[in-house]
This record gives sequence, structure tokens and C-alpha cells, in this order.
Amino acid sequence: MTADARTTEGRDMTTVMICDDDPIVREALGSYLAREEDLEVVAQVGTADEALRVLDLDPADVVLMDHTLPGMNGIDATRLVRARHRGTSVLLMTTFGTDEQVREALSAGASGFLLKSASPAALAAAVRAAHDHAGTVLTPQLAAQITAHAGHAPAPTIVGGGPTQEQLEDLGLTERESEVLALLCSAESNAGIARALSLSESTVKSHVSSLMTKLGCTSRLQIALSAFERGLVVPPQPPTVTD
Repeated sequence: MTADARTTEGRDMTTVMICDDDPIVREALGSYLAREEDLEVVAQVGTADEALRVLDLDPADVVLMDHTLPGMNGIDATRLVRARHRGTSVLLMTTFGTDEQVREALSAGASGFLLKSASPAALAAAVRAAHDHAGTVLTPQLAAQITAHAGHAPAPTIVGGGPTQEQLEDLGLTERESEVLALLCSAESNAGIARALSLSESTVKSHVSSLMTKLGCTSRLQIALSAFERGLVVPPQPPTVTD
């Protein structure tokens, strides 16, 4: 059965491949996605070579690709997947990401870069966003981490969890754009934002385009980083990593 033929209750199913050399991680990711009615894990593999062989026979909509794999690494694998299967989106995953790794992943054609510690809800939202080609996908934990690596001071905690009226006026943001911004920085897709705010997806796209213009950004990743740096959205603390 092809990916296009899979539907549930009239909705298109998003097919997902998981590529990770750790079987425990594969099982955990698979169990998270199995809870979602519109997501279907169609393959779980442990190497990049195996992923490419399976995709050549039956391409999936989205591949969750481990950054560090035995043999071919996730970056090189992503580059090959995108070259062979333009309709397949790839999300790179790692236990601890850096800004350099994110740049490499996006340069290779990845739709986003996620920490393996992402919540099940964030993981599912990221898969949907990648399938919808909703722009660069980045979990807020990783965005905060990258901001810290770049030498920026942590964003201040804002009473009420959102930008002040003065900040909104300085940037020319509307209250609705502020709401869209907060959800975008939580790795929500356009469809997810539309559901949360009871808007149409076309309206959400218009708000995202307006945010890009007002914040001087060209991608959702840049919007998120800019929002964290300006204190418009409070980033979560990056995880503590021990050797």
C-alpha cells in the first residue's frame, strides 16, 4: 500500500520511518507516534544503509533520523534521502545538539533538528510540520540551547509568559501575532496553530509571513531564535549534560 492510500476518518495518514541504532529509542519513538491517529510508523531500522534500501522500495513521508549512526552518519544519509526522494522529509535527532550540527542538518536538506528528549506532543507536532513543509522545525529546548551557545544572554522571564505591551508596540506586533509566535516557538505546525487559535491555515500563514517581516527573519528557525533573544517568548532551560 502506498503512503497516499493510507487514510483515517477521511484524513491523510502521515507515514513515518524511524532510523536509530538503539532499539530502545526506536521502540520509545514508535510508541509515542502510535498514539496519534494520523501518524503511522511503517518502518524501524538501525542503519542509514538499511533506511535507504527500505525507502527505495516504499518511501515514507517523514524520516526520524539519528544524527550519529554506525557507518554512514545521519547528515550524509539525509543528503542521500533528499536526493533520491524529494517527497520525503527528514528530521534529524540527537541527545544534545549544537548550532553547527543544526546548520549541517539544514544544509543537507533536513526539515528540522530535534532533541530526543522532546515530549511526545512536540515530536508529533514536528512530524506533522515536516510533512506539511511548514518551515524549519526546531524544538524550543534546542533553540534555547543554540541561543546560549551563540553567546546570547538568556531571555528574561516575562510576567504572564508573553511579551509586554511596550514590546508589542515597539515591534508593531498584534496580540494575535504574539499568540501565533508563542505557538510557533513551541514547534507547532501551521495546522496546529490554526487548531489552537481557531483560525484557518491561510490566516496562520499570513501571520507567520508578517512575523518574518517585522522581526527581519527569513525562516521559522530565525523567528524562534529572535523571539528568545528579544524576550518575546521565554525559552525552556537547556538540559544539563554531564560527561
